[in-house]
Amino acid sequence: MRAAVLPAILFSTLRLAAQNPEVLPEANPAPEEVPAPIAPVPLPKGVEINPENTETLIPDLPKDVKIKDYGNSTSYDILTKVAVFGGPFEAITDNGMTLRSEKARWNGAERKFYVDGSVKMTTKEGMEVFADRAVADANNSSVVLTGDVSVYQGNILQRGDSFTYFWKEQRGDIAGLRAGADPLILEAGKFTIENRNGKQVFVGHDAGVTTHDVEEPGFWLRAKETTVYPDDKVVFKGLKLYAGETPIFWLPYLAQPLDADLGYHFVPGARSNWGAFLLNSYGIMLGGRPDPETGENEDAWLLSRWHFDLRTRRGVGTGVDLMDRNEDNPNLKGLSLYYTNDLNPDVSRTGITRGFVNEDRYRLAFQDRLELDWEKERAEWRLDSNFNILSDNYYLEDFEPELFRTDPNPDNTLGLFRRDDNTLFSLYGRFRPNEFYRSDTRSPEIALDFARRPLFDSPILHEGNTSLSFVEEEIGSASLSAIRPLLTLPANDPRVPLLLSQLPTYEQQLIQTIRSLPPGSPALPGLTDQLFSPGYNRFHTYQEFSMPTQIGGFLTLTPELGLGYSRYWEVNGPSDSIDRVHMHAGLEASMKFSKNLGVGQNRFIGLDGLLHVIQPYGRFSYISTDDLDPLFPMVDRETFSTRPQPLSVPSFTAIDSLRDWNIIRFGVRNKLITKRDGQSFDWLSMDTYMDGFITDPDYDRTFSNLYNDLRWNPLPWFGMTLETQFPVIDSGSGFSEVAARARFMPNENVEFSIGHRILDNHPVLVDSHRIDVRTYMRLSDKWGVGAFQLWELDDGTLEVQQYTLHHDFNHWVGSVGITQRDNRLQDEFGIIFSFTLKDFPSASVPFKLDAP
Repeated sequence: MRAAVLPAILFSTLRLAAQNPEVLPEANPAPEEVPAPIAPVPLPKGVEINPENTETLIPDLPKDVKIKDYGNSTSYDILTKVAVFGGPFEAITDNGMTLRSEKARWNGAERKFYVDGSVKMTTKEGMEVFADRAVADANNSSVVLTGDVSVYQGNILQRGDSFTYFWKEQRGDIAGLRAGADPLILEAGKFTIENRNGKQVFVGHDAGVTTHDVEEPGFWLRAKETTVYPDDKVVFKGLKLYAGETPIFWLPYLAQPLDADLGYHFVPGARSNWGAFLLNSYGIMLGGRPDPETGENEDAWLLSRWHFDLRTRRGVGTGVDLMDRNEDNPNLKGLSLYYTNDLNPDVSRTGITRGFVNEDRYRLAFQDRLELDWEKERAEWRLDSNFNILSDNYYLEDFEPELFRTDPNPDNTLGLFRRDDNTLFSLYGRFRPNEFYRSDTRSPEIALDFARRPLFDSPILHEGNTSLSFVEEEIGSASLSAIRPLLTLPANDPRVPLLLSQLPTYEQQLIQTIRSLPPGSPALPGLTDQLFSPGYNRFHTYQEFSMPTQIGGFLTLTPELGLGYSRYWEVNGPSDSIDRVHMHAGLEASMKFSKNLGVGQNRFIGLDGLLHVIQPYGRFSYISTDDLDPLFPMVDRETFSTRPQPLSVPSFTAIDSLRDWNIIRFGVRNKLITKRDGQSFDWLSMDTYMDGFITDPDYDRTFSNLYNDLRWNPLPWFGMTLETQFPVIDSGSGFSEVAARARFMPNENVEFSIGHRILDNHPVLVDSHRIDVRTYMRLSDKWGVGAFQLWELDDGTLEVQQYTLHHDFNHWVGSVGITQRDNRLQDEFGIIFSFTLKDFPSASVPFKLDAP
């Protein structure tokens, strides 16, 4: 089996590098022209080589077949009806005329010019043929071209010593030519050109195909019958793979598309929780209309990628991905199905002990958008689906680690939306097929949002939203194994910190609050409802009016006034129904000044002039509302974050967390603007601001931290970001944060990036001090290396190490990647190999290793 798998990988594996537009040849490229000599060349008097009118038409030659003789040596025999064009032509230098030619070489020793390759033939089909000599025979209706022949037709190039064109049949005999249908090179003398359904194809018998464009290719793919569909696919029947002249693999049939998403792909390697693995996929197109002659579908639109994966510790996994190729949205991924009968479902990446996990592991994911084209309706209607059904709480961690890092608890929603220029209507449902993590249901939620727009063509602007929601939330079953003992363990039990670390942050906070209360506290029932099953029905509306005004041409003032109402009923908590009224008053003010700094061009730092723009601004926001009881089971609540809260009430989606606040945000924006590609470009931008609290909704603060957000992109190969916040007045927000990242590419061989983040003394989130470094270096034409490291300096742990090595073996590209992760309780190791034929690469260099 090993002998069968590896060679199949070699040809079919992956994306064709020559499909990259940067390496595609020009359409109908022409030979490079050699310019005329700088100084006049003496020739015999009265002799002029290559006059301007060199296109020659001979009797019996069709008008759509034109032969141009750059050597000016055409002869025609009227008896035999044979014309001869070109041939080596020598011009002895002497005083006289000037030589003009597209191909000429000077022999200084002989004091002679030799004009070679001086014939060009064009045909009705758009074919262009360049050669040293051409013989047109009207008796056979043919043109024979010889000597350094190059045939161009579209993106197809053929080279050789001779070429025969039959003008009545409008076909060419390419025997003796090596043909190229980019990115493929076809074996000389084995292919014929056919026209199938208006498309030109190459058909070869006992013929070879390669991508190694040298005189002696390092590999050939030969088959009893090979059919090349340019820009589409190659079909082999009775395929043999040759390394040099040695056959190393046979396959009865293979259809290999030239599309990167199609055909056979593979990834071999090993990981601690998988063992050795080989991930296999094969992509084909489905849908469209079947062709009556070939049986193949035209206009296929559905990409299907079929998976068959082997893992020594986990067993066999199979699945399929179906994706609409006509859909441009990368978030709409179609239907994905995957199943594996897990040999070791209790194996963990992190070392944390699991409870029972069923051996049948699966995932069903469906992300789709259906545009509803309804007549007589000016608005856009769509139906959005997002379903993620998992077998258990550990499936993503085990088999989709990259997705687990970004979305460990995927959503399940179905929504009908109507959108026009001013409004968005939604009928939205959220479901809970995965009961092992905390999630809520909406059955349903109906909402109408108004974009900010003029009210009745007046200067007053209006925006707002109205919604009706039926909401329930339940704790995840996977958390129960940690929560049950936490409700009973004493405060000094050593198991408490470990169990808390297994819970989401929100549940950690609730458990710690419950554990801090004395037995029999009246707050315990309400907190328990919040922990296990909060829920309610809610009607909410909020409408806001504003009026931007300019004063003196430099000061912009925007007063805001908003009013909202929320009603809750059927509440799982201490109250049956609650009414809330929200009143908001706000004011935005800003000024803008600019100055031309008079800086000229400086390509070293990417400057073409420099304009400084400074914008002081301030925003006042006041809300008075009926606060919810601390024991109210909130579902639409704020998440824990280090960033300041939004002061725009219409965009504040955590409706249950609305509470009294009185905040003044003031700051200044600075921009340095230069010109790039004829347009304005932000060379450097910095936003510095802080909040002053008259009423603080979160803590008893007078001032927040001082925030500073900086972006600097002076050059395409260098850029950096810096976000900081520090207490500067009193104790500020009580914590500090620094997040910086820089990317540097000093030349085409080296790329380097570094990130640094410090979080210190946050009241909820864990302190952290992290540095990550990523680099790739091209050592030579043959070797390249890459590395990634992630350090957690707070406890001195090197969390992630990744190293990659790439080598070009002339005909092959070999890569290996090694990764190691320190999960505190258990280390994780992995290795990935990539062996691909040149021009059939499986991954970019440097290729990516997952590191979640």
